[in-house]
Amino acid sequence: MPSEEARALNEMFKNMPKGDGGYLKEREEGKNRPKPPLPKGVTLKELNLRGNYAELIEKPGNTGLLIMYIHGGGFQTGAAQERREITFEIVDKYGSNVVANNYRLAPENKWPAALEDCVAAYEALLGKGYAPWKIVLAGESAGGSLVLASLLYMRDHNIPLPRAAVVYSCSITHTTLHLPSHTENAKTDYMLGDAVASNDLEHLFGNGPDAEERSRHPYISPYFADFRGLPPTFIAVSDSEALYDDSRVLYEKMKQAGVRAELHVGHDLIHAYPIFPNLPESVETMKKTFEFLDTV
Repeated sequence: MPSEEARALNEMFKNMPKGDGGYLKEREEGKNRPKPPLPKGVTLKELNLRGNYAELIEKPGNTGLLIMYIHGGGFQTGAAQERREITFEIVDKYGSNVVANNYRLAPENKWPAALEDCVAAYEALLGKGYAPWKIVLAGESAGGSLVLASLLYMRDHNIPLPRAAVVYSCSITHTTLHLPSHTENAKTDYMLGDAVASNDLEHLFGNGPDAEERSRHPYISPYFADFRGLPPTFIAVSDSEALYDDSRVLYEKMKQAGVRAELHVGHDLIHAYPIFPNLPESVETMKKTFEFLDTV
């Protein structure tokens, strides 16, 4: 049974108006939402990573792997500034410093703009002297999808891969191919609802006769990817999410490809629940995440 905090969060999202105002309103609300204060001893420095805004969040004494965190938001919303709850939590309590990056958003910037920006930000970190084997690529929702796309791109283009990856509640197919949970869990996913099954691809990839074919590229839809050679990957999702099967299938495909992977499944939790650090289930998942990273 989910915790009292998780049930309250589910209820809040369940009663929240859906589709009211579109992505522009959501961006504005995210920008204006109060940001958490810096924990004691934690510092924040703004970076320019090849034109991408980023935040370097550090705490003296942190010796863990550097986490490069990619935010979610359906490729249309979100920002590094809006993920400070989880990035501050990582830096303050788990011994790792964080670089959180922004990327160009759709629909103004069609694919592969987001992928290009994430790879450029990672390469900029390497250019600043960060060793790839001391970096973890992490993200939630669309950010998790961009983690996978970035890893595949870097492997294919001989860019040194990070030490490990962390993927929370990602999507692995942006095509008309749907996995069972996309529809079966629409009523229990109080954040995404039936949005995953809506086939709203135009805002990401444009339209035209080749749009569906483009959306099957492994960087866009990792369902079709060969995962051989990717670094160890920690995957977490809730069984009530519309994207539950994406994580389950990703785990199976990675194991088949010889990638060391671990899947952690929560129960009756909101989409991308680890970004809500006040949930006991989020604390448990974060502990498991860093236990996994400690072994790689």
